[in-house]
Amino acid sequence: MNITFNDTYEIRSVIGRGGMSTVYLAEHKRLHTCWAVKEVRKAQGARFDFLAESNILKNLDHRMLPRIVDIFEDESAVYIVEDYVKGITLQAFLDRETRVEETRGVQWFLDLCDVLDYLHRQAPHPIIYRDMKPANIMLQPDGMLKLIDFGIARTYKQESGGDTACIGTKGYAAPEQFGTAQTDARTDIYSLGVTMYHLLTGKSPYAPPYGFVPARQLVPSLSCGMEHILFRCVQPEPEARYQSVAELVDDLNHRYRYDHVYRKYVAARRAKTALILGLLATSAALMISGRAVMGQEKEQRYVGLLSAASELYETDLD
Repeated sequence: MNITFNDTYEIRSVIGRGGMSTVYLAEHKRLHTCWAVKEVRKAQGARFDFLAESNILKNLDHRMLPRIVDIFEDESAVYIVEDYVKGITLQAFLDRETRVEETRGVQWFLDLCDVLDYLHRQAPHPIIYRDMKPANIMLQPDGMLKLIDFGIARTYKQESGGDTACIGTKGYAAPEQFGTAQTDARTDIYSLGVTMYHLLTGKSPYAPPYGFVPARQLVPSLSCGMEHILFRCVQPEPEARYQSVAELVDDLNHRYRYDHVYRKYVAARRAKTALILGLLATSAALMISGRAVMGQEKEQRYVGLLSAASELYETDLD
């Protein structure tokens, strides 16, 4: 492919295509370094913000996010030059492996929570990613993940009544992305939940039966805690989901709390504690009662001795 952008980036191949853009692998002609060049076509209408992705990414610095290094445009498109991320998408991983084991999946879950938490904590306006899915997560050769494609990300503004457009990947997108409500951090939590449900069970949201059956029905070896976490993430109503990534991470780090064996252990420990406290209370009551009885016996003996002494004093002084 002998095409050069901006007389600088020589196209080597097409990495991916989407509804709004095409991504190329390109080599810098003078530095001989590889970059990803995203071509965003302008023919999509005046309401589309062609620089939204670059405006979001250019101010961010996180190990799981690509860097923006150059932006230019011509009459037909805007071109965004980013880090070239080597590896495969998690969608390609699923196509090859079917699903991921829970131990590895938990680490991926925590890593994705970390980058979402970073986005949601941006000031003055949090960033809502809105397009979490296996196809937008790269698995690099070193095993690290990187989140790509910020084409529909937006900044959250408290004063906004709703999103400017209903957009997202059906199946992974939260219900509010296609309604009148404004998307927020809970929207990303929903999409992350669907993504991890797909990765851990191997069941795509596009595959029947549609909807979310309990994860352990599909993979009995999954922990009860993971099943609980996934179920809460994918609730249709935002109020029923985790309200923040921090809340989700706390459950991930303590998912054993929802396992039957742990609950049985906790119940037994509570019963044992209650028994010990009961025995201590009974012992204390017996001690107090015993002291009272002993005190009465001593008092009766004392009075008896006084009576005997008085009688002897009157009848036998010696």
